[in-house]
Amino acid sequence: MKIRCNLSAENAITTWSGNVTTTGVGPERSQTLFKIVGFNIARCFKDESGNWTVTSRELTFYLDPQTGALLNQWKNPWTGETVPVVHIANALVQQKIPAAAQLVSERSAQTAIVRIDVPLSYPNPLAGDNQFAAYSPEPTYKAHESFTYILSREDLDGLASNASVVDVQVSWTRVSPWLPWMKMGALNGHLVFNALVQKQKSTDDIPELIRSQIASADLGIYLDAPKCVVKNQANVSSWTYFKNNFGDYLRGSLFPRPEPASRAAGECNFQ
Repeated sequence: MKIRCNLSAENAITTWSGNVTTTGVGPERSQTLFKIVGFNIARCFKDESGNWTVTSRELTFYLDPQTGALLNQWKNPWTGETVPVVHIANALVQQKIPAAAQLVSERSAQTAIVRIDVPLSYPNPLAGDNQFAAYSPEPTYKAHESFTYILSREDLDGLASNASVVDVQVSWTRVSPWLPWMKMGALNGHLVFNALVQKQKSTDDIPELIRSQIASADLGIYLDAPKCVVKNQANVSSWTYFKNNFGDYLRGSLFPRPEPASRAAGECNFQ
């Protein structure tokens, strides 16, 4: 928790940039579809049994792979259809962390790494509804995420006396189904997200593109993590966000949709 977050219930901020590529589309070679830039703002809370909950919000924006410009529309190279781009805007992501867990670490003279693999499999929230058949028909969402935390050996060996570890980088990979907004239907293939993640000191370190979007799109809720473990709301994913904003997608609206800071009111009233 000192590496991922901190023990003080203050905001912990991570930012990332990388690419999204394809794999498994017929005989075609993999290709880069998007660049990405994003961030997560989190707080971590310990319960009376010693277990932790990471409660956070995150934004990721899809960019043109050549120019790096923000994409609001995307022409699907397989179907020829131009669709709205639904950027990642997960206003609540909570994850429970057990009080004790075995993690794999490797150390050299100066550097240490900690590896975490997260296989994901759960019912697709869009499955079984005909209006989403062209977007995400698979009954089960299956993905795999791998995190490699990179820090100094000195910081890892000194965890017992450190309040938190500030200088942390993470290599992140996720293999997932097509995103619903891509409107790929049942076409075979997967997406591979690859990004370098950096732990930051404050919101001042959020990339300018993201800060500009937060201001212009009225996304103030993302500038502060939840102040408690939220008990009256479900986690948000790209799939549930697409489902909840499907009408706006069909109207060709710009994403993310506004989520002002005032939307956090009442999050902690159910404790």
